Amino acid sequence: MGWYKLIVSKIVTRYWPFVIAGWLVLAVTLRMVAPAWNSIAADGDLQFLPDDVPSAIGQRTMDSAFPGTQSRSQMMLVFANPSTKPAPGDQFLALDVARRLHWFAATSLLKNSELPNPPWNVSELSRRDSVLIETIHDNLNQAIEIDEELSRFAGSRDPPLEFARLPNTFALRGQLLENLGKVQEAKDDLGIAKLMIEQNTAVINLEQPEWAVHLRDVWTWRNPVMGHKLLSQDKHARLIAVQLGNDFTATSNIGILNGLEQVVRNLRAQHIDFASPELQVQISGSAAFGADMLRAASSVVKKTEIVTILLVLGILALVYRGPFLIAIPLTSIGLSLLVATAVIALLARNPLDATSRGIGVFTTTRIFVVVLLFGAGTDFCLFFLARNKELLQSRAVRTRRQMHQVIARGWRSTHNALVASAFTTIVGLALMWFSKFEKFQYNGPIIAISLAITMVVCLTFTPALLSGLGRLAFWPMLKASNAEDQRSFLVSGDWSWFWERIATLVVARPRSCMLGAITLLAVPAAYGFLCLGWVTYDLTEELSSNATSRRGAKLISKYFPVQDGSPISIMLIRAKQFDSDETLQIACAEISKLLYTNGVNSVRSLTDPLGDYPPDRKMGLLDSDAWRRRVLKSHRITRERYISTVDSLSQRLAKFDVILSSNPFSPQATATLNLLRNMLNDETHKAESPWFGAEIVTAGTTVGITDLRSITQGDQTRIQILVTIGVWMVLIVLLRHWVLSTYLIFTVLLSYFSTLGITYWIFWTAHGVDYNGLDWKVPLFLFVILVAVGQDYNVYLTTRILEEQRNLPLKEGVRRALHLTGGIITSCGIVMAGTFIAMTSPAIIQWLSTVLPTGWIVDDAPVLRGITELGFALSFGVMLDTLIVRSILVPAFFVLWQNSGGRSVDSQTPG
Repeated sequence: MGWYKLIVSKIVTRYWPFVIAGWLVLAVTLRMVAPAWNSIAADGDLQFLPDDVPSAIGQRTMDSAFPGTQSRSQMMLVFANPSTKPAPGDQFLALDVARRLHWFAATSLLKNSELPNPPWNVSELSRRDSVLIETIHDNLNQAIEIDEELSRFAGSRDPPLEFARLPNTFALRGQLLENLGKVQEAKDDLGIAKLMIEQNTAVINLEQPEWAVHLRDVWTWRNPVMGHKLLSQDKHARLIAVQLGNDFTATSNIGILNGLEQVVRNLRAQHIDFASPELQVQISGSAAFGADMLRAASSVVKKTEIVTILLVLGILALVYRGPFLIAIPLTSIGLSLLVATAVIALLARNPLDATSRGIGVFTTTRIFVVVLLFGAGTDFCLFFLARNKELLQSRAVRTRRQMHQVIARGWRSTHNALVASAFTTIVGLALMWFSKFEKFQYNGPIIAISLAITMVVCLTFTPALLSGLGRLAFWPMLKASNAEDQRSFLVSGDWSWFWERIATLVVARPRSCMLGAITLLAVPAAYGFLCLGWVTYDLTEELSSNATSRRGAKLISKYFPVQDGSPISIMLIRAKQFDSDETLQIACAEISKLLYTNGVNSVRSLTDPLGDYPPDRKMGLLDSDAWRRRVLKSHRITRERYISTVDSLSQRLAKFDVILSSNPFSPQATATLNLLRNMLNDETHKAESPWFGAEIVTAGTTVGITDLRSITQGDQTRIQILVTIGVWMVLIVLLRHWVLSTYLIFTVLLSYFSTLGITYWIFWTAHGVDYNGLDWKVPLFLFVILVAVGQDYNVYLTTRILEEQRNLPLKEGVRRALHLTGGIITSCGIVMAGTFIAMTSPAIIQWLSTVLPTGWIVDDAPVLRGITELGFALSFGVMLDTLIVRSILVPAFFVLWQNSGGRSVDSQTPG
C-alpha cells in the first residue's frame, strides 16, 4: 500500500491542474447527459412492496378484473356549516363545484377511453364499454340537471343573481346521444347548446384542465341511490367524492389537489356575497393524503438543502475563520453532490414504467444524499485539512514545492483513517440491499454510492485544490514571515487545552470514566430497547396537522364515518362460472353474512352495495329504503365495483368491501383482516359451499399496511444483523484487532438504543397521550446510519492512537491521540449533527411561524413527522457518539485493555 499512497499523493499535488480540470469536465458531462432528479424520483410506500405479497396480488387482480372506470384512489370535498341555519348560498357553491367536476369527469372518460368508432350498437358493445358510456352519460346528466337547477334558483332571487350556463355539457351529451343512435334527443341537446351561445346568454366555455384527465367519476349527495351516504344526518355537511384512476401516491395528485383548491377558491370569491362566511370547505381522501405527502417531501428536500448548506457554512466559518479553508470543503462537497446525483440519475429506472431496469430512486432519497454527503464530506475535508494544519506547525513553508510536500505527507497520513471511516459507512449502507422493501433496498446502496464518490473526490479533488491555492489556502494563517510566528498563529484560539485535560483525566482514571459513561447511557438504552417495537404505520400521522388532507379528514370525521373510504376489498374467484345470476347472488349473500364478525362495521357487496342491511336488519316490502336496494343491484356503480366486466371472469368473481370499525392502519385492523382470511379459508374448504375451491384475494389499505408491517419488521431484524456483522468485519480487516472491533460495535449499539429511548421520550412528551410511537422507518434508518456513521469517529481516533503508539508508551499514545484529535473530531461530529438537524428545519420553521409575530415567517407547507423524528435522532446520536463514546468509552477501553495485556504494539498495527 505504501507505493500506492506515494504515487497518488504526488499525482494529486504535482498535477493538480489536470486533476481539477478532469473532475470539472466529468461533472459538466454527467450533468448534461443525466435526467433531472424529479423525472426519476418516485414516492409512496405500498407500491414498493414485493410483487408476491397479498396486497400486490390483490391490486393486480383488481386492475385486471375491474378496468376502465374503476377508481384507484379518491379525493373528498366536504362543505360544512356548523350553524343552525346554513345559508342557501352554501349549497349553491357546492353545486357549482359539482357541475364542473361532473363535466371534467365526463370529458376525461371520453378522452381516455378506447371506445369503438361510432355509431355504437348497444347490443354489440362489451360490458366494459357499456358501463363506460353509461358513466359518461350519468355525469353529463348530473352536470345538466345541476346547471338547470342553479339557473332557476339564480333567477328566483330578488334581485336575480348573475349566473353563467354550461353549453358544453349539452353539446357533449348531444354528440354522445348521436353516437348511440338517439337522433331526436341529440338534436334537442345540440339545439339548446347552440341557442345559449347565439342569444349571448352568460355562458362558460369550460375547457378541461390538464389536472382533470385522471377523473373517473363524481358522486354527490344528489345521487338518488347513494346520495344519503354523502349527506350528514343534520344536513349541515355534504360530500363530493371524486374518483381517480391513478394511485394515491401518484405525483399527478399534486396537480389534482392544487386544481381542486383553485376551483374552490375561484368560486368562493365569485359567490362571496352569497355563501355563508361560516361555510368550511376542505379536501381529503386517499389521493389528497398522497398529494400532501409529495408536497411535504418536496418542501422538506428544498428546505433541508438550504439549511444544510447554511449550517455547514456557519460551522466552517467558526472552525477556520479563513475564506479559502471554508471554500475548499464546500467546493469539494458541491462537486461530489453534482457527480453523485448525476450518476444515480443515470442508474435510475423510469418510475412510470414498471418494466424498466435500474435502481429505484425516491423523493426523500435526496434528503439522505444531501445531509450525508455534506456531513461526511465535510468531515473528510476537515480531517485532511486539520492534519495539514498540524504538519504546518512543525516547519516553515516558503515555496510551492514545500507546500506540496506538506500536502502529500498529510494525504498519506490521513488516507487510512479516511478510507477506513468511509468504508464502514459504505458497507453498512450497502447491506440494506438485502431488504425486501424497495425503499430500504435501494436507499442504502444509493447513499453508499454517493459516499464512495465523495470519498474519491476528497482524496483527489480536495488535495489538488489545496495544492493549487498553496499558501493562499491558509490565509490569513500563513501571513507571518517566520516559522515561530506561523506556529503561534496556527495554534492560537483552539480548544487544545480542553482536550488535553480530558485526555489526561481519561488516561488517569479509565475505569471510573468508563463506568460513569456506561451508567449514564444504560437507562435510556434499556428504555430504547423496550421501545424498539413502538412504532406507527398510520400514514396519515406522517403529515403535520396543517396539511390540507388532515384538516379535511378532521372536518369529515365530525359528520361522517371515517373508515368508509378505506375498506378491505375481498375477491373470491371460482374455477367455474355460476349457473345463473340468481345463484351468484345467493352465494354472495351467504358470504356477506359470514363477513359480519367482530371488528366489522358493514359489508358492501352485489346484494347490498351500500352495506345498509347487516344480517340483523330485515328489509320489508314497505321499508323506506327497500327501493334503493333493489335499484342498486342493477345500477352501474354496482356493476363497476362488484361484478367484473371482463368476460373471462364473468359469473366467477365476486367482490366484497368490508368496512372496519377500527382505524384501517391499526394492529386491530390487521387482526380483523387475519380473522376474515381464516373464516374464508375455512369456507372455501367446505365441499358443500358454493365457494368450494375458490381463490381468496384481498386488497386495500389495511391489506397493504399489514404487508408493509410484516415485510419491514422482517427487514429490520435481517438488516440489523447484517449491518452489525458487516461493519464488525470491516473493522477487523482495517484495525486487525477483533477484541477492539467488537468493543467498538458494542459502543455504537449502546449509543443507538440510548438515542432511540431518548427520542421516543422527547416526542411522546411533545405530542402527549395521543402519540402512537415513532414513524416506522425511524428505527431502521437510525440503526444503519448511526452504526455505520458512528464508527467514523471511533476509526479516526483509533487509527491515530495506533499510529501514536508506534513511537510512544501505551498511555501516552492514547493521551496524545485524544488531545490532538479531540478538537477536529468534535468539529466533524458537530458538522454531521448539524446536517442531520437540518432535516428538522421544516418543523422548526413551521413552529416559529406560530410563535413569532404574524407576517414574520409565512409557511403553510405540510411537514413529514418521520423525517423530523429521524433528523433529531440522528443528530442526537452523532453527538452522543462524538462526546461520550469517542471521547470517553473508546480511549478508556484502550488503557484498560492494554493494562491487562490485551495487545502489544507490533506489526499488527494497520498501516
